[in-house]
Amino acid sequence: MAGATKTHETLIAPAYKNGVTLQFLTITFPNADLTAKLGRVAGVQSPVVQALDAVAKLASIEIIGTPIYNTTTTLSIAVAALGGAFGTADYDSDNDTETFASACQQSIVAIATSTGALQGYSNTVTTVAAEIRGVAL
Repeated sequence: MAGATKTHETLIAPAYKNGVTLQFLTITFPNADLTAKLGRVAGVQSPVVQALDAVAKLASIEIIGTPIYNTTTTLSIAVAALGGAFGTADYDSDNDTETFASACQQSIVAIATSTGALQGYSNTVTTVAAEIRGVAL
């Protein structure tokens, strides 16, 4: 069977999508099974969606994985980072610098602090790490 030779084929790490770096993060929802709490219930927003909305204020979310529960719920996502991965910066304009993962976590906690618990879960304890479910990239 004949095939086309890909003369410019190159594997580039980290991950790229149409020339944009994909930066992977894991959002962890401690001590809760949120795998079934992905939509509105009686008009109340999902805590998972609330966390994603908070991250989306900082970057474009390109990939959303499947939430996995094992004593805690984890969700891997990838955001578009034009020009390379987000580094340390003053993302919230409070005159100090933080990692991008820390900025995402602060954004989630800030929104959760103002709304309170959603569907029985408060995102004030949600964490964000620059990894895919415990594997640093």
